Amino acid sequence: MTEAKPGFFAQLKSFPATFYVANTMEIFERMAWYGFYAVSSLYITGPVETGALGFTSEQRGQLQAIVPFILYLMPVVTGALADRYGYKRMFIIAYTGMVFFYYLLGQFKTFPTFLLAFLMVAVSAAIFKPVVVGTVGRVTNASNSRLGFGIFYMMVNVGGFFGPLIAGAVRGLSWRYVFIACSVWAAVNLLIVILFYKEPTTESTSANRRTVKKVLTNAVEVLGNLRFFITVFVVLIALMVANQEPKWFQWFPHCVVFIAVWIIGNFAWDRMLPAHSGNPNHPASAGRGPFAKRMYCSNWRFALYLLILSGFWTSFNQIFLTSPEYIRDFTDTKPMVNAGRKVAGWFDSPQVLDALAAIEEQNVFTEFDRLVRKSQGASPAPFATTKPAEANGSESSAPDLSREPSITQNDIQRLTELSAQMRSNGGQVQPHDFVESSKQMLAYKVRITPVRLAELVATATNGSMQRDKSSLDAATRTIENALKRKGHAGLSTERRDQISNELAAIVGRDGARVSKDELEAASKRLSGEVEPQLLLTGVQDAVFRPHLWADMDAGRQVNPEHIVNFDALAIVLLQVVISYLMSKFHQFTTMIVGMVIAAIGIGLAAFAGGTMIGPIGASFFIVAAGIVIFAVGEMMASPTSQEYVSRIAPPDRVAVYMGYYFVSVALGNLFGGILSGQLYGKLARDMQRPDLMWAAFGGIMLATAILFVLYDRFAIPKASRNAPAVATHG
Repeated sequence: MTEAKPGFFAQLKSFPATFYVANTMEIFERMAWYGFYAVSSLYITGPVETGALGFTSEQRGQLQAIVPFILYLMPVVTGALADRYGYKRMFIIAYTGMVFFYYLLGQFKTFPTFLLAFLMVAVSAAIFKPVVVGTVGRVTNASNSRLGFGIFYMMVNVGGFFGPLIAGAVRGLSWRYVFIACSVWAAVNLLIVILFYKEPTTESTSANRRTVKKVLTNAVEVLGNLRFFITVFVVLIALMVANQEPKWFQWFPHCVVFIAVWIIGNFAWDRMLPAHSGNPNHPASAGRGPFAKRMYCSNWRFALYLLILSGFWTSFNQIFLTSPEYIRDFTDTKPMVNAGRKVAGWFDSPQVLDALAAIEEQNVFTEFDRLVRKSQGASPAPFATTKPAEANGSESSAPDLSREPSITQNDIQRLTELSAQMRSNGGQVQPHDFVESSKQMLAYKVRITPVRLAELVATATNGSMQRDKSSLDAATRTIENALKRKGHAGLSTERRDQISNELAAIVGRDGARVSKDELEAASKRLSGEVEPQLLLTGVQDAVFRPHLWADMDAGRQVNPEHIVNFDALAIVLLQVVISYLMSKFHQFTTMIVGMVIAAIGIGLAAFAGGTMIGPIGASFFIVAAGIVIFAVGEMMASPTSQEYVSRIAPPDRVAVYMGYYFVSVALGNLFGGILSGQLYGKLARDMQRPDLMWAAFGGIMLATAILFVLYDRFAIPKASRNAPAVATHG
C-alpha cells in the first residue's frame, strides 16, 4: 500500500491546462494511428479488388514487426532531443510529417513503397510519443500521477475507439478515405499545438543548452555506454532482418549463429581490454573510443525491467495484429448483427446495419459469377484475371478436405456429388473450389458454408432470365455508388434510367454471359460515363442478386475492427475508476495482477470454438468477453508501467526516460509481429488450430507476470520494495 493521497476531485483540480491540452492531442493522434492500424491487417491482406493490398499473412507480419519496432525504438533519440530543443517544436515537426505521410500511405500499393510510407509515418509518431508522455510526466507528481496516467491512457483509448469506428465506416466507401481521415486528425493536432500548448521544458531557452553530441551521449548513458548500446542494437537488427526470411539470412542457422558469434565475440573482446576501460568514472577511460571500452550497463535493473515488460507488449499486440484476421476467418459475429437489426428497428434506421456489417456486394457477385462459369465450363468473365490457384483444378491436385475442421464427412460427400453433377454437364469445378470460395466470401464479410454455396451455384443459370425490376434497380445503385467512390457527383434520373435499360437489355438477352464487345458498345451508348468493367459488375449484380441476397443478408458479418474496439470502449468507460482504485497499491502489485487478468482474457479465445475443442465458427460471446477481460488487465498494467518510469526519471530527463520505456514496446512489436505472422500462418491458417495460437499468447502474458514477481522479489532492493510506489531502480 502507498501513502494517503488527495481525493479524486482534488487530484483532478491539481492538473494544469497543459495536461489537458496534451491529452486532447493524444486523442487525435490515436484516432489517426488506430484509425489505420486497427484495420491494417485487413487492408494489407485484403483482396486487391476491394482496394486493399492483397499481401500474405507472412508479409503482414513482416510489416507489423518492422515498422512498429522502428517507431518504438526511435523515441530513445527523439525523447532526448525533445528535452534539449523543446516539446512544442518536436510536436510541430511530428504533426507536419503525419499529415503528409498518412496520405501517401494510401497511395502506394507495392511492398517496398508501402513499407517506405509506413516507416515515415512511424518516424513522425516516434517524435510524438515520448514528448506527449513526457508532458504528462512533467506536469504530474507523486500525489496525482497514477490518476494522471490513468486519464492519459483513457484518452489514448478514446482515440483508439473512435478512430477505428470512423475508419470502419469510411472504408465501406473507399479505403482511400481511411488515409484522408488520418491526415485530417494530424492537421487538427497541428492547430492545437500552435494555438494552445504551453512549453513545459526549460533547457531549450536556457543559456546552458547541451550540444547535439552531448544530448545523444546522455541518452545512450541512461542504460550504459555506447559499446553496450551497439551490441544490443545489432542483435535487434539481426532479429528484424531474419524475420524477413531472406535466403541469405534464415532463422536457422544464419541468425542464431550470427547472434551467438556476435555476443561471444564482444565478451571475448572485453576480456582483451583493461578492466578499468568499462568504468566511465575512471580517468584512464576518458578519451578512449567506443570499441576501446568494455561494455558497461549503468542501470541493469532498468534494462531488465524493459526486457521483461516486452513480454507484456508481445502479447498485448495480438489484440490488434492477430484478432482482426482471427475474427474474420473463425468467429461468427451473427449475434452482433442480430443486435444491430434490433437497434435499426427501434430507430427505423436500416442504414445502421450497413454501417455495422457492410457487405462487399460487388466482390461477392463477381466471385459467385466465377464459380458459376467454372461449374458450367464457360470461359472466364471479361476483364477477369485467373488466379494461380485456379489454373489447376484436377482432383489429383486437390487438397485433402478431411483436414478442414469446418468440413464434415457428410459435407465432403455432398460437395463431391454436386461437383460431379456439374462436371457431367461440362463443368470444371472441384469440391475444394467451393471451400476456397467460402473462405473468400469471409473477406467480403459474408459467411456461407461451402455446401450451401455449391447448392446456390447448382440452381443459378447464366442463360436469359425474367427481368426483375428490384434487382435491376439494385444493380443500378451499385454502379452509381461505385461512381461516387471514384469522385463522381452522382447520376441524374435520366442517366439512371438509361443505365437500368442497358442492364435490362443485356440481362434479358445474355444473363451474365455478356461479351466484352457488348459491354464496350453499351458503355459507348452511355457516353463512356460507365466503364465496361463497371457495367459487368451491374450485370452480375442483377443476375445473381435474386439467387444470393437472402443468404448474403443472413450471413452478414460485422467488421472485425468493431469487435476489437470493445477493448478501447471498456477502457474509456472504466479506466479512471480503476486507476483511482489502484493508486492505493504499489505499482508492481498493480502491474502483476493486471498481467494475470490480461493472460486470462487473451487466452480465452482458445476455448471459443473453431478448433479441435469445438465446432468451426468460434463463439462471438467468448471472443468478446476475452477482449473485455483483457482490457481490465491492460488498464491496470499499461498506464502503471508508464507512470513507474516517469517517477524514477530525473526531472530534466523525463522525455528520454520515456523514450527508453518505448524500447520495451519496440521489442514487443518486433516479437509480437514475428509471432503473429508465423503462428497465425502455421497454426491457425494451415493447421486450423487457432486454439494453440491463443494458448501461446496467453502463456506469454502469464510468464511475464511470473517474471515480474521474481523481479520484484530479487532485483528490487528491500528498502525500495517496501517504500511508497515511487521507488527508484537505484
